[in-house]
Amino acid sequence: MKCSKLLRRYLALLGVVSLGLVACGGDPGSDAAIGCGPLAQPQALKLGVNPGAQDMVTFVMQEQGFDKKHNLNLELSEFQNPSALHAAIGQQTVDVGFGGLTAMATARQQGRDTMIFDVLTSPSNVIVTRNDSNVHSLSDLRGKKLGIFGGRTSATFAIASIVAKEKYGIDNLEKDVQLIEGPDAAMLGLLDQGNIDAALIGTTATVQALLSGKYRTLSDISQDYQEKFGKLPGHVLAATTDEYAEKHCGVLNAFSAALDDTVAFIQHDDKVWSDYAADIKLTDPRAPATLRERVASRYIPDWNQEQADAEASLINQLIPVLGPDKFVRAVPDGLFRVDLRTAQ
Repeated sequence: MKCSKLLRRYLALLGVVSLGLVACGGDPGSDAAIGCGPLAQPQALKLGVNPGAQDMVTFVMQEQGFDKKHNLNLELSEFQNPSALHAAIGQQTVDVGFGGLTAMATARQQGRDTMIFDVLTSPSNVIVTRNDSNVHSLSDLRGKKLGIFGGRTSATFAIASIVAKEKYGIDNLEKDVQLIEGPDAAMLGLLDQGNIDAALIGTTATVQALLSGKYRTLSDISQDYQEKFGKLPGHVLAATTDEYAEKHCGVLNAFSAALDDTVAFIQHDDKVWSDYAADIKLTDPRAPATLRERVASRYIPDWNQEQADAEASLINQLIPVLGPDKFVRAVPDGLFRVDLRTAQ
């Protein structure tokens, strides 16, 4: 029996829609099938975070309801060190994580499908020494002991290596300085005891160290980098996997929109710093102002092709510092995505 003209048109249209769903890499119920626009209903997002600037963002995002505004139900997974979080991103234990630039680049180079779709911040970290130390400049650390909180593969250490080379004349921070790895509290303890000469410490530890009055700053990493290269180095970025992005670009778009709202709020609200200081148990009355001074100015509000290009340039600067055999030989294809953003 022959189909009517109307029925033939209907079947043809249905075929086009089906092909469109296949091209999106999803099924009719998947996020990819409806594109990257605003979410029509709440969806869960497993988000991995480390202590520090990431805590601040997620604290404010949830407290102010920016996640709910964009139909996200955040399920937070807290990791005590960057390496554990980076592994969770690559293994898809979390959907999205605030990953280090170097770790995400290395993982993609090794064949994992990790990719970066937004930026959070540049380092708020400092390298400190005791007030009574005979180390007066970062260049004085040659042959001495430096404690580092995030390990030799961390983005923070990598950027510190560039600063050490380009501003302080230390060609290879890993070889020219004796490195001692450990958590912040251990590094400051070793510094107090005179067992190391300086320490590169995390965000909260930086605030505590500055408030204590016991230490001198040898390098404010982001400030030194910006003075040398003219732009803040984005080292903590929002990362996921190609597989997750293919099926959930709307969720990623919603997360980026919530992140934009959060960073804008942080930049213009005073009370949030008092609340955050209390949340991380910094009781010194000067802590909120110091947190704002250290952290707020380090957030990078815009993710676009220009910022992605700046991150690629940073990787190219890191290659000769870290070594292509230990890092990457070139910026991995597909590492940065700027095409997932739509108006929210």
